[in-house]
Amino acid sequence: MIERLDLCDPSVADRVLEIQRAAYSVEAALIGFDGIPPLHESLDDLVAAPLEWLGVVERNVIVAAIAITGSDRRCDIDRLVVDPEHHRRGLGRRLVEAVLHHELVTVSTGEGNAPAIALYESLGFSRTGRIEVGPGVWTVQLGTSNHDRLRSSFDADPIAYEAARPGYPEPLFEMLSTRCGLVSGSRVLEIGPGTGQATVSLLDRGAAVVAVEPGGALAARLRQRVQGRPCVVVESDLETAEIEGPFPLAVAATSFHWVRPNEGMVVLAGLVPSGGWFVPFWNVFRDKGPENAEFQSFLEPIERRFQTAERRVAVTHALDLERRRREFEASGAFEVVDALAIDWQFSHDAASLRSLFASFSDWSILPEPDRTRALDEVAAIVDHRYGGTITRTYTTQVYLARRR
Repeated sequence: MIERLDLCDPSVADRVLEIQRAAYSVEAALIGFDGIPPLHESLDDLVAAPLEWLGVVERNVIVAAIAITGSDRRCDIDRLVVDPEHHRRGLGRRLVEAVLHHELVTVSTGEGNAPAIALYESLGFSRTGRIEVGPGVWTVQLGTSNHDRLRSSFDADPIAYEAARPGYPEPLFEMLSTRCGLVSGSRVLEIGPGTGQATVSLLDRGAAVVAVEPGGALAARLRQRVQGRPCVVVESDLETAEIEGPFPLAVAATSFHWVRPNEGMVVLAGLVPSGGWFVPFWNVFRDKGPENAEFQSFLEPIERRFQTAERRVAVTHALDLERRRREFEASGAFEVVDALAIDWQFSHDAASLRSLFASFSDWSILPEPDRTRALDEVAAIVDHRYGGTITRTYTTQVYLARRR
């Protein structure tokens, strides 16, 4: 199992240092250079380094470890060490896979370390540069963007996604009617509808919807759900979609963070007429209720096994109000006239909450068996801490952007 390693425990720190020195001795021989800093690091320096450690633990013995830093959805692999006695078992690969749920992952290794470079390149890393660290000794920098992999993760099982994700609160659609002119017969563009969590409510209010969905399986499921209703499903990214306006109202339901914002806003500017509306909104599944601190205390040990500390405390994308405002207004075509939050409650049993977490992109692509273990532990929180049912307070964050 992959575990969080606490180097404040002397026995853990001693073992990590032992593996680190053995692993970097192998690399030093490969690259012909023994000036690798971690090779000569003291125990005190190792413990003091601002790194977060994950390790493969077998029979209570650490056999491989990875140290990471990062912020938000970025992760930097500072070091990856495998006990030489456990080489060729795929342990290094498993540890790297355990951090690939971050949107951007970077690493540096000796240019002569062919096995390490081959591992990273096999996992989708590309070379981004090289630095001379000694006479004739070079390191190579590699990185990978997992944006497309994370975005497409929802397409793997649209039925499970549909069952897991709650819909949107009724006050949202009332707002679209009273403030944005949504009436029977309104032509609405929906960006990233998924399986229709918001689409059905728009149709119920009489809208004629053009839904642009990049996931093939999600688009097929949505067509099934809206068959016979005034909804056209276009399988495409927004940035390349072949659709014709005008749309007096465009919406994006927990989806616009997957759109390249600069390009997306330019496309919208050509589809939404003057005076029309673009309304992106997100369901934020980070509990706002008084029970939040308690629930998070139960959840944190699970998240610590694969999320950086910065990621756990970062402002959720939807709630970064000023950054989103600048993003939506950057093209000069739209003005954000309001940003507001709608709080609502939803009750989960253990299976329901497990399914919800399974639908989150960064949880969905965790390697097995660690993904199943994490999801089972989420379900256990509900059963063992809340007697089988938990009611959580969620938020739908809404932005009202008017076309200039």
